[in-house]
Amino acid sequence: MKRICLFIFVALLYVGCTHNESPLSDSKNFSYKIINSGVEPIPGRLMVRLSDGVEEFPAAILSEIGAQSRRLFPYNAKAEEATRQAGLDKWYLLTFDSEENVGEVALQVAALPEVAFVEYDVQVMRDEVISVGQSGMVRDFVPVAMAQTEYPFDDPELPYQWHYMNDGSLGEKALVGADINLFPAWEYTAGNPNVIVAVIDDAVMYTHEDLAENMWVNSAEANGISGVDDDSNGYIDDIHGYNFYEGTGNLTWNKVGDIGHGTHVAGTIAAVNNNGKCVSGIAGGTGNGDGCKILSCQVFSEQNMASASVVAEAIKYAADNGAVIANNSWALPANAVLSDNRYEEVYPSYKQAIDYFESNASLEGTIDGGIVVFAAGNEGISTPAYPGAYYTTICVTAMASDYTAATYTNYGYGANICAPGGELLYGTIFGVSSTSIGEWGYEYMQGTSMATPHVAGVAALGLSYALQKGYSFTSEEFKELLLTSVHDIDRYQTGTKQSFDYASGQYVDLPLSSYQGKLGGGYIDAHLLLMQMDDTPCLYFQAGEYALLSLDQYFGGGATSLTYVGVTMESSDMSKLGITEQPSFENGYLKIFCNKGGRARISVEAIVGGESLGGGANKGGMEIEREFEIVVRRNVAQNGGWL
Repeated sequence: MKRICLFIFVALLYVGCTHNESPLSDSKNFSYKIINSGVEPIPGRLMVRLSDGVEEFPAAILSEIGAQSRRLFPYNAKAEEATRQAGLDKWYLLTFDSEENVGEVALQVAALPEVAFVEYDVQVMRDEVISVGQSGMVRDFVPVAMAQTEYPFDDPELPYQWHYMNDGSLGEKALVGADINLFPAWEYTAGNPNVIVAVIDDAVMYTHEDLAENMWVNSAEANGISGVDDDSNGYIDDIHGYNFYEGTGNLTWNKVGDIGHGTHVAGTIAAVNNNGKCVSGIAGGTGNGDGCKILSCQVFSEQNMASASVVAEAIKYAADNGAVIANNSWALPANAVLSDNRYEEVYPSYKQAIDYFESNASLEGTIDGGIVVFAAGNEGISTPAYPGAYYTTICVTAMASDYTAATYTNYGYGANICAPGGELLYGTIFGVSSTSIGEWGYEYMQGTSMATPHVAGVAALGLSYALQKGYSFTSEEFKELLLTSVHDIDRYQTGTKQSFDYASGQYVDLPLSSYQGKLGGGYIDAHLLLMQMDDTPCLYFQAGEYALLSLDQYFGGGATSLTYVGVTMESSDMSKLGITEQPSFENGYLKIFCNKGGRARISVEAIVGGESLGGGANKGGMEIEREFEIVVRRNVAQNGGWL
């Protein structure tokens, strides 16, 4: 108590001298500056936001409370201007003896006139996952239908990565089309090394045989002097990223309790493709050094929780070091925050770091801001977790291999999009197969943690395509394209689904109707994103059946009465889809028969305003032409499937 009284006396003298105000008699009068006092603080740590106009934390108080301070976001020569514009240079991290009462120290610091407010550092949790079995194991069976599917890469586990292309061959729990429709997208692009995705998680195993080639490399540090900040970015020896949990450039993944969560996430985004090494990654390239890059931002270690200060620092670091997409398979507990206003009020440190990423991460000439993707959480409740639920970030829910909501997924308002997360209750192979730190190097896991990198990976693929085509987007435009490149998920949420209740130790039936309208806008389609970027509509067909399709939504409400004058397809595209009869129009409907699965382009010409073209002596119409992407699946699930 003597320490507190002495400090108050000194602080009040300072206030009186500099501001000519009547001194306040009790530091508790400054409790309003502690913005999240209702939460459980981490001992020995505080985050402090200085008042505007104050350049550095006042040193006098540090010896009084036995603390050390540093800028929460270290000085980076290249990013300092942006840091100051965002006000992030005003944030300081105070560390002190963990035996001290955090609340009392917070009150002492809050009494300083140089301090705008104090934020308790709090824990954030890695989304809990369940892992079962190793990917790439010897199979008890080889699904017959797999022989009918042509695989674009030679990675042996690819036929079991149903979450990329689900042909229904894995059994009744694998319905055709319950996937991200990746194979057609790969015909356009498989990645670009200029697209960097930050995995903010536990460490990515950068030596992994299926990841090493696609790891981000800080060449200045890799070729520099050990123990020196060679590139003046504020971090020493950050060759493949940084270990923010321990404050070192040494990424660790082999300590007791490490589960390889970040390594699994990274493999889904960008495991190296076509290298014969088990799994494929969404944006992992073609095996020719053309995959997207993974930047490892380690915020978890062993079984320990991360903290708000650590993840805030990691997010800003990612923006300053080239990442344009941030994958976050972690969250606050789902009920910790229930509104955007509350989130802004009590977690300003990493909320402002996320704002910084969204504003300052970029890919020059392609996108002017960063894309931040978060998991909805795995508590299985109708409250998606923050920060994902915040309106500017992309919040991902999880579906199983049969289109139904995964039993563990959080859902509800604030969730934006759905992606495959796996359902191990169905069996091992119905998890998500990716890279691992375990003995085999590959593993099946489930969780919204696994769904999130599907969205981040598709975003990376989209930006790779934008680079290839020379497209340029604002971050808002690109997010709109991403969030509308989806198919209806609600139609499959009918009836019940069996789930295991760990509290009672029994299986229970979940009513799927609870998820309707609360899993996001739909489940993501990688190919559709690329076509939307091209402004090319997609037409969906089933192989082996004649189809008559109205083009009303593309040519207008009177499309059936238009005069169609031509349908054009390249002979190679017709052959690829097994089309032997030239597509035509019948009573205003496009008639087509495709015998093979795949994708191809078709052009349709029509006359608007007459049965013949106008001009010269004719009074007629105008010819218009639309190009479409035909997408054909071999089979369609009995309940309607992906079509």
